Amino acid sequence: MSGAADIIGLGRAMVLNPQLATDWLTDDKYHPDFPKFESTIPGGITAWYTMRLTALGEDREKEFIMDIPSAVRIYEKRDAERCLKWMEKF
Repeated sequence: MSGAADIIGLGRAMVLNPQLATDWLTDDKYHPDFPKFESTIPGGITAWYTMRLTALGEDREKEFIMDIPSAVRIYEKRDAERCLKWMEKF
């Protein structure tokens, strides 16, 4: 195995805690608290992390509370709007 997928795990951990590197330097036993979802739907986890990343980019991570169905709904709506803009432009 190449270990290429390891970076995905690191990326997801940093989305949960942008200060991850600092926390690891100060506490080598620190582990990010990954969310646990009772159930999911296709694309749900990706949509949740994408919306979390969006919240980070908009400096709203402290108020980010979203379940999988909400994340998928918002993600798909945003994607559809972007597709329309893209098709209009090109």
